[in-house]
Amino acid sequence: MIHKTAYILAYDMLRKKGVHDWVDHRASGIICLPYLSLILVTLLTLKDEPNNGQKIIFTILIGWAAVAVWCTSDFQLKPSNWRMEIREELDLRPLYWKKAIAVYYAVVIAVAVAAGLVMPYV
Repeated sequence: MIHKTAYILAYDMLRKKGVHDWVDHRASGIICLPYLSLILVTLLTLKDEPNNGQKIIFTILIGWAAVAVWCTSDFQLKPSNWRMEIREELDLRPLYWKKAIAVYYAVVIAVAVAAGLVMPYV
């Protein structure tokens, strides 16, 4: 639900700015940025020959990011009835969802930073 809500907020933000080309793809790109940063940090901090600890951390982080990106990439292909449901929920509690999305993505970025700091020493 949090990915769909973030997608709708990014979609509405791009529509308000007057961007009319590839809005769906740009909104998906915006919500995928934290996961792509997680993948890049994980790949860039691996040593030439990773040990078992690094392999486990690498597999968990890449798996989490890949599943999240896969979940967000399918939004354009689904029928738009879920969009109305999300917009109704946003009308009821807009601050709650904005804070929840901010906290969720802050956790994703914090995990990426922690992985960048920990991976070379594992």
